[in-house]
Amino acid sequence: IVINVASREPLINHPGIVTFGKTRRLCNMANLSATCPELAPPGWHLYVAYAVPVPALGDFDSDTEVALALEDLREQFANFDQAKILSVRVMRDDWPAQRSCAGYDLPRETGIEGLWCVGDAVKQYGNGGTQACAETAKIVTDAILAARPHLAARRV
Repeated sequence: IVINVASREPLINHPGIVTFGKTRRLCNMANLSATCPELAPPGWHLYVAYAVPVPALGDFDSDTEVALALEDLREQFANFDQAKILSVRVMRDDWPAQRSCAGYDLPRETGIEGLWCVGDAVKQYGNGGTQACAETAKIVTDAILAARPHLAARRV
C-alpha cells in the first residue's frame, strides 16, 4: 500500500526514510522534498508512506488495510490530519509491490548458459525493491566473472 501525502507543516524534519517497528501496517515513510525540494511547490512538503497488508500474500480487505495504515500515520505524526492525501495505491494480484514475497523468490540461475535472472523476484532474503535489483545484478556479475576468469582479467 502506497500513500502519497503533501503537508504545509513538516511531518519529518530530516531527509531520508524512516522505518517503523511498532505499527499495525506502516513500514516506512520517505521525506521526498527534503532531498528533492523541486518535487513540491514552495511551502509544501511531500512524503510517500508504505504499508504492508495482512496477510501480505493472499486476499485481504483493501479498505480495512488502508484504514489501518492511515491510523498508524495519525499515531506516528500528531499533525497528520492537516496533511492532504494525494493518492492511495493498493498493489496486489497482477500488480504486486515486488515481484515476489520474501522466501518465495525464484533462482537466479535459469539452466540456460549465459541467461540469468536479476531483480526483486530473485532477491536475497530480507531485501527488496531497487536495492534488491542492484544487489542481484552484482551477485550475477560476480558469478559470471568467477566462471569466466578471462573476462575478469579484462575488467579494470
